[in-house]
Amino acid sequence: MKKEAGKREKISKRVLDIKKKYGKNAILRGLNSEEGAAIRKKNEQIGGHKA
Repeated sequence: MKKEAGKREKISKRVLDIKKKYGKNAILRGLNSEEGAAIRKKNEQIGGHKA
């Protein structure tokens, strides 16, 4: 259990590092790329408003 938790923690840290370097849209879940998904549009907004 501890080994798997450590692995998840490492992956989470790498994902955050990539997002910091390349932006919020660098890594998205597979569902977010389906037609009708709004996550990319939401990431471009500031407080729910167009940037």
